[in-house]
Amino acid sequence: MREGFQILDRDNDGLVNRDDVVDMLTNLGQDASTTATSRFFPPGAPQTLPLPTFLSTLSSLLAPLSSQTELINAFAAFDDHDSGEVDVGELKDALLHTAPDPGERGVNAGEIEEVLGGFVARKAFGKEMKGGGGGARGEVFRYREWVGGLMGGEDKKDDGEK
Repeated sequence: MREGFQILDRDNDGLVNRDDVVDMLTNLGQDASTTATSRFFPPGAPQTLPLPTFLSTLSSLLAPLSSQTELINAFAAFDDHDSGEVDVGELKDALLHTAPDPGERGVNAGEIEEVLGGFVARKAFGKEMKGGGGGARGEVFRYREWVGGLMGGEDKKDDGEK
C-alpha cells in the first residue's frame, strides 16, 4: 500500500492531493473530473492525504472483503490441479450464473473481464487440459497472484512463506 501511495504522490511531497489523483486517473484512462475526484476530496474536508490517512482509508475500504485464506479457498474449489490457476471459462460461467445474495446485484461479463484483467494467461504445456467448459484457447486465471495483489501480499505455495 505504501508503494501505491508513492506512485500517487507524483511530486514526492509526502501528500496525495487532487492533482495527483487526477494525473493517475487520466493516465489510466479513467474519469478524472471534479465529480469523480470529489469522493476522495469532498468539499469541507482536507484536500491532501498524508500516508497514515491514505492507509486508514484503504484499510476501511478493504475491511469488508473476505480474508486472504477465504478468498484462496473459494477459488481453490475450481482448481482441480492445485496450481493456483482456474479455468477462465468455468469461473466466468459460475460468476455469471450464480444467483446473487438478496439485496445484491449480479455481475456482468464486462465487470468480470475488468477484474480478471492482468491475471489471465494461457495454460502451460504439460498441464492436463480439461474437456468441456474450458476458457478460450486454454485460458486460466492466476487467482493466487490476484489475491496476493488485492490483499497486499503474496501466497506462495509449498515454501512456507506468506
